[in-house]
Amino acid sequence: MRSNKRRGLVVTAKKYTLCQTKRHRSRKSLARTHGFRKRMSTTVGRAVIKRRRAKGRWALCTKTNPNSGKRA
Repeated sequence: MRSNKRRGLVVTAKKYTLCQTKRHRSRKSLARTHGFRKRMSTTVGRAVIKRRRAKGRWALCTKTNPNSGKRA
């Protein structure tokens, strides 16, 4: 976004953003980016899991894609 005195606020968006019809990503695609296995594959991700364990979080990764249960 950029500001112009005469025109006010101008939103500059790419074509794929303007034509986007699907509002929500699937749990599988979210898990590929933010899931437990992705977190454990990097040093920074393992540090995130360690901090969440130390804090006592019940869900270590909120964007997982379980194969059974309520969110299956």
